[in-house]
Amino acid sequence: MGEPAAKLSVTVPSELAAEIRRRVGARGVSGFVTRAIAHELEREQLGAYLEELDREFGPVPKEVLAEARRAWRKR
Repeated sequence: MGEPAAKLSVTVPSELAAEIRRRVGARGVSGFVTRAIAHELEREQLGAYLEELDREFGPVPKEVLAEARRAWRKR
């Protein structure tokens, strides 16, 4: 079996709850919320890492950011 689970109680706006249920069905809510929490934790960890890199090496030069944005649009 999978990892042990912990039960949480959360409150969300009713419109958001309805949209989640429409997308995943009532029985898929826990999986959806689990993935959303994991995604947000990863984003926070990445943000902290980027801040650490900025402190260590300084911010990314504007010219480099502009070049990266141009390259990204080409995809």
